[in-house]
This record gives sequence, C-alpha cells and structure tokens, in this order.
Amino acid sequence: MPRSRCPKCWQEVGEPATGCPACGFNIQEFWNSKDYFDKFILALNHSEPNSQINAACVLGKLKDTRAVGPLINLVKNAPNDNVAKAAVKALGEIGTQEARTFLSTLVYHPAKIIRDEVMAIFAPSPLLNKKKGDSNES
Repeated sequence: MPRSRCPKCWQEVGEPATGCPACGFNIQEFWNSKDYFDKFILALNHSEPNSQINAACVLGKLKDTRAVGPLINLVKNAPNDNVAKAAVKALGEIGTQEARTFLSTLVYHPAKIIRDEVMAIFAPSPLLNKKKGDSNES
C-alpha cells in the first residue's frame, strides 16, 4: 500500500487518506485547497530531505518570486548541506535582488558545497564576457 505523510504532523499515513490517524487533520480537504505552487512551498518543510530538495529544484525552475522567503528560510534551517545547496541553487535561478543579497552573505559559508554553489551563481559567464568579433580560434 502506498504511503504518504500528513502535511500537519508529518506522520506516515496510508493512501488514500482523508484524515490523519495521528492528529486528526483533514488531509483531503487541505490538499484540495492548495494550488500547485503552495504544495511545493509546503514540501520545503517535509521531514524527508529528498522531498525538500525536489521542491526547491521545482521552485527554482518556476522562478516564482513568492518562493524567495521560504527558500531563504530553508537555507538557514536545512537539515543538511545538500538541502541547503538545492535551496541556494533555486534562489540563484529565481534571481531577485532579495535572493542575490542573501546569497552574497553565503560567500564565506562554512560548508564548501554551499560556497561553491554561490560562487557558480555569481561567477561571470565566459560567453557573456566575450566581445563581438573575439575568437579563440586560430
């Protein structure tokens, strides 16, 4: 039987589940009231790090500026560096001033994986710096 988690208490529940046996939360009504974007924002707080990483990746691709605050919060409270890296990358893809300002504070982050991701975001692209008519070919 497939399993999922209650969006309120994150306890594992069977599917299809209309209510959570642990906390009594009405799961079906809750999910029916959420749109696509909201579900990914909620997944940033999931108890499984892979779900958090997947949600961050999708939110980065969507480039919806409403995700900036929740992604910043995820970086600050990530359960591990891989989750934080996914949120950093998503913030770079969204690219708002708020996101870029926050990312600039991570240049000296203690985790190399985070510093490297930040540097990749801020590194100038060689294609952008190439002047018209310049060629490396002989």
